[in-house]
Amino acid sequence: MIGDAASNGLQKSATIANSEAKACAAAVNAMLTGDPVGDPIYINACYSLLAPDYAISVTAMYGVRSGKVSILENATGRSPLGADRKYRGKEAKDARGWYASIVADTFG
Repeated sequence: MIGDAASNGLQKSATIANSEAKACAAAVNAMLTGDPVGDPIYINACYSLLAPDYAISVTAMYGVRSGKVSILENATGRSPLGADRKYRGKEAKDARGWYASIVADTFG
């Protein structure tokens, strides 16, 4: 089971859903072609646009370890608490870029 209905240790976000779909498609392709199905890596990025030029973010990568999905060591990030307006402005630009990218990837 994948997506928001799953209780698999992953966050509930559009990026994770997109990452799960790609991992699922890769696994199906591997099975159809007789290739081994490897353990997936899932990517998460969440942006919160707090004002038109002010955003914060959190990111993480997940993998399968000992049969369970967990955050990979040294593969997380979040906006610095005391970041200046220039940094927040860059994150706002990144948030818009993420949105455009996920929409294009999802709907073409």
